[in-house]
Amino acid sequence: MEALNLILTSSIIATIVSAIVSYIISIRLKKLDFKNEYYKEILKKRLVAYEHIEIQLSLLKAVVLGYDKLPYHVIFGEGENKFLEYQTNLFLAINKSLWIDSETAQSLEVLNDLFFNLNNKVFGKKDEEIVEIGKQYYKKLSDLRFELENKTKKGLYNLHDMEKAFKTEKKNKQRIIYEM
Repeated sequence: MEALNLILTSSIIATIVSAIVSYIISIRLKKLDFKNEYYKEILKKRLVAYEHIEIQLSLLKAVVLGYDKLPYHVIFGEGENKFLEYQTNLFLAINKSLWIDSETAQSLEVLNDLFFNLNNKVFGKKDEEIVEIGKQYYKKLSDLRFELENKTKKGLYNLHDMEKAFKTEKKNKQRIIYEM
């Protein structure tokens, strides 16, 4: 009888321990599954943001030569309205900059600063004058595009690294837009 009690007691204890361990493992797996699903959603948002940057980069790669053999970006060659329209993806990318790494976001801000100044220069100008502005800013815009492209590649390489991408800044920096 004592042996039967011992077997029954040990069976009950084993069942309880097994149930507790199973419950704990199940809870941890659920938490891990939730975390993985969350990261998948964040990754999707990051990819969308980088797609807008990619479109902007492709627009800035299109270059033509003027009659004087000086290069300018195509975005300067179709008038003021088209020039503003080409910037849509830049604005969309900046609006989604929360989802990209800080270095790429800073490059977007510098590019945005340049376009802010260019918009002031292009406003109310004739098409030929806009092309001349494009020639003046060809090198600057090409350099910024090259920098943004490299930072974007670096950001895409670390796309999976959520901690690095969402590292918060220690101090709020005031952004000043200078005339370029």
